[in-house]
Amino acid sequence: MYKVKDGFIVRKIGNQIMAVPVGSRTSEIHGMIALSESGALLWAALENGAEIDALADILTDNYEVERSVAVADVESFLEGLKKQGALQ
Repeated sequence: MYKVKDGFIVRKIGNQIMAVPVGSRTSEIHGMIALSESGALLWAALENGAEIDALADILTDNYEVERSVAVADVESFLEGLKKQGALQ
């Protein structure tokens, strides 16, 4: 189960969607995390916790993408969030 840490708010700033750390989270993560439209959908699911299969379902349900591509995209997205310290 993957879950984003508490202490973020997601906001649209101009044309970009950003996950902004707030409160004590600002001492761990400096700056904002830019999210694509699909990234924002995945982030919303990760706020409650989700498995890779459920996240891939979100992509295949909302975009014309093959399952294998959706799984690879989810894995890449999760890896990026891990490197940024945003996942529990």
